[in-house]
Amino acid sequence: MVETDPREAKKSPAIFSKLSLIENSYNFLNRSLQHYRSTSRNVHDWPFAILHITQSIELMLKHALRKIHPILVFENVDHPKYAVGLEQALTRLANAGIAIDDKEKLNIMRAANYRNLVVHYEFELNKFECKKIYAQLFEFAHFFHVKHLDSEIHEHVAREHWAVEARLMTYFRKNFVVYNGVEMFKENPADIVISQRQTYFEVDGLKYPRFRYGDEPAWLELSPNFANLPCHDCGVVKGQYHAERCDVERCPKCRGSLLGCNCWDAE
Repeated sequence: MVETDPREAKKSPAIFSKLSLIENSYNFLNRSLQHYRSTSRNVHDWPFAILHITQSIELMLKHALRKIHPILVFENVDHPKYAVGLEQALTRLANAGIAIDDKEKLNIMRAANYRNLVVHYEFELNKFECKKIYAQLFEFAHFFHVKHLDSEIHEHVAREHWAVEARLMTYFRKNFVVYNGVEMFKENPADIVISQRQTYFEVDGLKYPRFRYGDEPAWLELSPNFANLPCHDCGVVKGQYHAERCDVERCPKCRGSLLGCNCWDAE
């Protein structure tokens, strides 16, 4: 057995260090910005930029819960082993009396959805769509931090990211509008209006009526009240048809995800 010289141990930095939830959140935020800055040179940095900013947001939610009581961070308070996820953290904050508005609910649902796509499914590397997603998540991180953590997140952004932080916030202000009570890219309202004109899909001479948001059988089985909020992906409200390429819309033929099915390839 090799013994460590106590004199050397004193000179060496600590092997272990502990990051708090919020410090870890800022770490992920800055790592996310680092990946975002690299996307112009390498599109494969997009999934990491989105994944890390989503993780930063989740840790902010957990920190807000921890401020109320440390046990609330855990999924099962009777057996505190695993931490809550994004959606459970959102529900628990609301149950704890923290005012969570519809904007926050929708953005947290979006963040959870984007992370699932990056980690568990196929992720399309369309740089324009990725930038819209990222700008919206980044603005939400700013919004949540000010509202629930009582300070500007800018104080925790590394100096080398300040310029890109400013550009992202400017991009968001110029390109996002509120429609149906939802923040969305400025072109999306027109897409929603156009989508209302197409009431069915047709293949082999047969017409299949589209599902309106709120009528999708699969979603109703999972959660009867899922359409109380606008669609987290395209922003339509209950009774409207989804905008094109919305990942919530179900196929009227196979009842699976419209984006993931092959029912209309013959068209």
